[in-house]
Amino acid sequence: MKFKTELLINKPRAEVWKFFCNREKTNIWQPSLTRIELLSGTAGQPGAESKWIYEERGREFFLTEKVLHSDEPVLFESIFENKFASNTVKNNFIEQGRDGTFWVAETEYNFKTPLMKILGPLFRKNYSHRSQRAMERLKEVVEKE
Repeated sequence: MKFKTELLINKPRAEVWKFFCNREKTNIWQPSLTRIELLSGTAGQPGAESKWIYEERGREFFLTEKVLHSDEPVLFESIFENKFASNTVKNNFIEQGRDGTFWVAETEYNFKTPLMKILGPLFRKNYSHRSQRAMERLKEVVEKE
């Protein structure tokens, strides 16, 4: 299952990139994220692996992230996995003049279990809406800085 989310941010690309890559601020725009634990490598660099711990509706769950590609300030690609699915997110940051950045996130989900292969695609709108909302929260915060 694939989808694309896009958003124009009224800040220079370098500022958007810096905020996006700051793991200490990720929970500002992903509020259910409680912490990120580096497992191996250098944070934000290709090959680095981290455990992202979330809490939603009283339950804790985690995703393991592996950074696939990082080309500052243009492209950041990583894969997130758990026992049910993996999803690859390719974030492109495109300059829009001196003071604007067009953020395009291309996401591809691969479901692992038979149940998720059936149910996962039914929640496509939920997944894309959740991604779009996270992008909007980042925009709100970074434009205020």
